[in-house]
Amino acid sequence: MNFPYRLAAIDLDGTLLGPDKTISAQNAAAVRKLRENAVQVIIASGRRHQNSVRFQRQLELNGPIIACQGGLIRDGESGNVIEAHFLPQTVAREVANEGETHGVQVIYYHLDHLYVPERNDRWLDLYESRVGERAETLPDLGQLDGRRALKIVWYGDPAILKKVRPGVSVRYSEKADVLSTEPENLEFMPRGINKATALAKVAEQLGVLREQVMAFGDGENDVQMLAWAGMGVAMHHGNAGAIAAAKLVSPPGPPETAFARAVDVLLADKVP
Repeated sequence: MNFPYRLAAIDLDGTLLGPDKTISAQNAAAVRKLRENAVQVIIASGRRHQNSVRFQRQLELNGPIIACQGGLIRDGESGNVIEAHFLPQTVAREVANEGETHGVQVIYYHLDHLYVPERNDRWLDLYESRVGERAETLPDLGQLDGRRALKIVWYGDPAILKKVRPGVSVRYSEKADVLSTEPENLEFMPRGINKATALAKVAEQLGVLREQVMAFGDGENDVQMLAWAGMGVAMHHGNAGAIAAAKLVSPPGPPETAFARAVDVLLADKVP
């Protein structure tokens, strides 16, 4: 029996990771099943590379990691940067300054650091509990002058972010891509850079055709990747946009094993 796919890109939060932010035994076993079928498995996350690499090691994977929503492709073993895209300096500076006027927590994804200008404990504690890492405080983000920002995140009251998002999206429409991965955030990415553009780059470097690529995700930041891949798979509990973009949706069940159920469906459909 031949499996038609050679590369699988898997989102972390909401896909490979359950609500408790760990990899279930079933999901870990599903990754092994893919590898046993000659599929190279990579992580494609909105998290930083430094945050994602621990999951790569836990699963005993190797090769590139797609981090920061596709803004960074970096080898998980050597740490060598394969490709990096940054917000223009003027845009990064503007986004950081405007975020402070809205009273939200500004989180600056520098290539090598995670900075905040000050700690809003309510929202930053929530953020840090979700990603499992602590941000560095840099009281004056102006020192960075917008340099080397892979993305900038506003974290705060969902009601405030929902209210400002339409206007923000219009104002930054020619400067940055604006998206949300949680009700408590807005994320600002370089224009046209996402998980799909990064996955296309990785597939090209590995000599894998688009139709041989699988992508698994659940969020707004996975939509382009799910649409681009030869087989885009959304989690049953996922964002409506992700589900609409996918060719397959995982069978209903607990979110911490949705990925495993999807893999079982794909492997059951192997062609002779």
